Amino acid sequence: MSTCPPGITSSSSSALPDWARPREAVHRGPRSELAALLRRSALFLRPDQWGSGPVVVEGSGFSSVRAHFQHELAQAPFHTAPAASWRGLVELAISYSAHTFRPAREVKREEAEALVSWFACFWKLDDLVDAERDALSAAYLPELRRVLARAWWGDETPFQGLEPQDEDRWAFPAQAAALLLAHRRQLRALGYPLENHPRYQRAVWDHIVSQTGDVPRVDSLGEYFGVRRVRGGMECVFLMYLALQGVEWRDEFERIVDVANVVTCMTDDLFSAPRDAREGVVGAVALCGPGRAFRAVTALHQELLERLARLVAFDDGPSTHLFVRTVLDVVLGMLDWQGRNPRYREGARWLAELLRSGDPSAIAAEH
Repeated sequence: MSTCPPGITSSSSSALPDWARPREAVHRGPRSELAALLRRSALFLRPDQWGSGPVVVEGSGFSSVRAHFQHELAQAPFHTAPAASWRGLVELAISYSAHTFRPAREVKREEAEALVSWFACFWKLDDLVDAERDALSAAYLPELRRVLARAWWGDETPFQGLEPQDEDRWAFPAQAAALLLAHRRQLRALGYPLENHPRYQRAVWDHIVSQTGDVPRVDSLGEYFGVRRVRGGMECVFLMYLALQGVEWRDEFERIVDVANVVTCMTDDLFSAPRDAREGVVGAVALCGPGRAFRAVTALHQELLERLARLVAFDDGPSTHLFVRTVLDVVLGMLDWQGRNPRYREGARWLAELLRSGDPSAIAAEH
C-alpha cells in the first residue's frame, strides 16, 4: 500500500489512469470511456493495489476554506472551544474531501465550504458520542437532537439564545448548528437547496437520530450492517456528492449506493481493526474475523463493479456518467485516503501483513 504524503507527482494528466484523469483528457465516446473507467477501477480495487492511486493535489477552493475556518474558529460559537481540536477536524475534512470529491473541474469555494462544514460537524459528533457518551447527562443527547433538528429542518437564520460555553461538550450544540446552517447556505448558493434533495435530507436526519440515540446491541454481521449503514454516515456522503454534482436521483441507483455504502464502511472497519481491537470496539472484523471480513469486501467490490457495468450497458447518458464517476471517486478515493492517513497507518500495516501472509487466521491470532 502506498503511504506517500499528499503532493504532486506529475504535471501531466497522461501519467494518470483514466479514472483519475480530467474527463476532457480522455478522448473516447461515453460508453467506451465508462468501460475503460470500470476496467481500471477493477485494477485499483484489487487488495494489493489499495492506496496506490495518484497523489491528490489540494485545489484552491480548499485553501481558501482553510483560511475561512481559521478566522471562524476565533469567533463565537467556536472561540471558547479547544482551537487545536477544530483545526484538526478541518484539516481532516479537507484531506478527505480532496481525495473523494473529484469533479472534472476545480472544486468551488462554496463546495469546499459545504463539504468541510458537514464533515467537521459530524466527525465532532462521532467523537463526542463515542468517547464521552457515558459522561453525558440523560438530557444532553435529546437536547442536542432538538438543536440539530431545528438547524437541519428549520429556516436558515442564525440561532438565538444559544450562549457560548466554556466546556467542549456544552459548546458543541451551538457549534453544530452553525456548521449545519453554513452547509445549507452553501448548498443554496450553489443552486442545490436542501429541500430539493429530500433523500439526502432524510439520510442525514436518520444519521443524527442514530448517533444521538441508544447504541443497539448487535450479535451478528447482518444486525451490525443494519446499524452501520446508518450510523456510519456513508450514505449521506454519497447522496451529498451526487447532489453537488447535480445528479438527479433514479430508482436504479438505489442498490448501487447501498452496496457502495456497505463496502466503504467495511473497508473502514478493516483499516480500523487493530485500534478497534485494542479499544474494545465491536466492528465487522471482531464479529466475523479478518478473513471473512476481507473476503466480504472483495466480493462487494466485485458486486459494485458488476452493477455499475449493467447500469452503463442500459444507459450511458450524461447523468449515468456522472453517477458512476462520483461513486467510484468516493470508493477509490477513500482507499487512497485511508492508505495515506496517519490515523490509519497501523491498520494499513496490518492489512499489508494480512495480504502477505495469505492466512487471515494467523493475523487474527496476533490481534
